[in-house]
Amino acid sequence: MDLKQLEAFVYVVKLNSFSKAADTIYLSQPTISAHISSLEKELGTQLLVRSTKEVYPTKVGVEFFSYAQNMLALRDQAIQSVSGLGRNCRGEISVLSSSVPAQYLLPEIVTAFRRRYPNIIIRVHQSNSSLVCAKLGSCYYDFGIVGTKIQGNKFIQEPFYDDTLVFVYPADLDMNEAIIRKNLADFIRSQPFIMRETGSGTLQELDRYLKKHDLSLDDLQPACYMDSTQGVMQAVSSGMGISFLSKAATALYVQMGLVKTIEVDHQFFLRRFYLLLKKDMVLSPVQKLFVDFIAQYYYGTNKQV
Repeated sequence: MDLKQLEAFVYVVKLNSFSKAADTIYLSQPTISAHISSLEKELGTQLLVRSTKEVYPTKVGVEFFSYAQNMLALRDQAIQSVSGLGRNCRGEISVLSSSVPAQYLLPEIVTAFRRRYPNIIIRVHQSNSSLVCAKLGSCYYDFGIVGTKIQGNKFIQEPFYDDTLVFVYPADLDMNEAIIRKNLADFIRSQPFIMRETGSGTLQELDRYLKKHDLSLDDLQPACYMDSTQGVMQAVSSGMGISFLSKAATALYVQMGLVKTIEVDHQFFLRRFYLLLKKDMVLSPVQKLFVDFIAQYYYGTNKQV
């Protein structure tokens, strides 16, 4: 077993393709196939299921993947320790994020990160918080980002951004904000409500707030269900109804005069976003650069870089 074989296996799994893996690590497709075959022969087991349309890891392949990735990370750490690559590091990072950070936080963070490390490519994939947690255990993503605290100890959860949740309503809704605040529960129940889909971290936080006030999601009047924050904002700004969103997602629409927001119970609605890391993961130098950068971006000094 050698590192070239491990590298071929890891990239085939991550990219679901022999040809894409070959292009990425600058080897021919027959060489990639030979590396995988040699690895499977040495281990005495099948690591990949191959068909004319797709390639994916077997159950054993999934288990072996994390070990292979960790061994490659250790190799990269050793190389960096003697070469001091730093800013010239090359590589790729895959992030699976819930909708708010994917749409409103990561574009700014990735832009700043790329200014400092221009040879590192970030791939951002979007899902909801529940699916982020479910999918992060697969071989395809390096990190997850969610807007709610995850129960259990499956992942290391690093907070990196504090937001607050607000009620948002159309700017042309003819109601006085003071009156809305005074009768917020009645206001919420009386208005058409644009809902996020099941599994959304925002929906979980809304449910928590309603229970605090002896209400439930069943007390709302759903106008429609949206699987993205952007869709909710478009619906609210068009006058369909009201909703409950991260303040970060509403800022531009408020500036444009399309919606208005109401902040209530700031401490209760403090929303923290977390970077999720697999517990057994050995960080490559490229991955460590990203983890350190995002941890300091809002809480430290990187935002000014």
